[in-house]
Amino acid sequence: MNATSDAPIAELAAAWEEVRAEYYADHDTELVLACARALVADPGGERAWLWTFGLLMTADYVTLQSASDGTAAAVLDALRATDRELRRRPCAHDGHPYEGDLDEQLPRLVSYLPLLEHGAPPAGEAHRDGWHCAEVWRCPRNVAGYARVAIDILAPGTTDAVPARLSTAEQEEVGDLASLLDGHPAPGVSVSWSLSHYGKALAAASEPAERAGLVVIVTALSRYAVGLVDCPGPLNDLIAGLASVPAAPAEGAAGTARRCTRSSPRPRRTSSRPGCA
Repeated sequence: MNATSDAPIAELAAAWEEVRAEYYADHDTELVLACARALVADPGGERAWLWTFGLLMTADYVTLQSASDGTAAAVLDALRATDRELRRRPCAHDGHPYEGDLDEQLPRLVSYLPLLEHGAPPAGEAHRDGWHCAEVWRCPRNVAGYARVAIDILAPGTTDAVPARLSTAEQEEVGDLASLLDGHPAPGVSVSWSLSHYGKALAAASEPAERAGLVVIVTALSRYAVGLVDCPGPLNDLIAGLASVPAAPAEGAAGTARRCTRSSPRPRRTSSRPGCA
């Protein structure tokens, strides 16, 4: 579907929700590019709020596209233009939805967007935390805020005034890791690949904070792996990772595990059975 200025909002929202819900699948990038073109053509216009939400809903999908196809660049240009245009517009609101829990809001946008045009809250949502009147959702400052949130998904650390949030991929990785440590790998999580992945990441870590987080992860996984993996490769990778840690870490090496896997992709979902496959 092309994001034309007269397209029904309900249809657009449904198309964007399909991309959001299955961001890892193959979709027609034209849906996203048409939305970006509409926004960059009028970044402060009457429908800027709609195109901004469309690009927000499809942002995780865009992060997986090749940089060479130009999709991410086009989307970022449109979002940055909207932020520049709207972030300093007059506003009398005490707060805005973009400052709330994005992961709770995203699945609801498919039902919110068609109603925002007319100002009516979704059925049963009028008194729920997180619902604001259409005026607040469409407030220029709020639209600019969501533009920055989408920018931060596509190009982390390149914008300001955004709520702290783990990316969707990072949240999924945390969930996969938790399932391994619980002894019940999530469907599609490869045990052997995951063990090797974190062991190799630790061996390659160069920053103290990154290494500290990985030591915690690999130590925990080692307790889980012993006796459950019947081939030496993953165990050898864990051992090699731990053996690479200096005996006297540099002072101030405490940190979190969030940065621990930036050097390699997240664990692949292939098989939940322990072993080498």
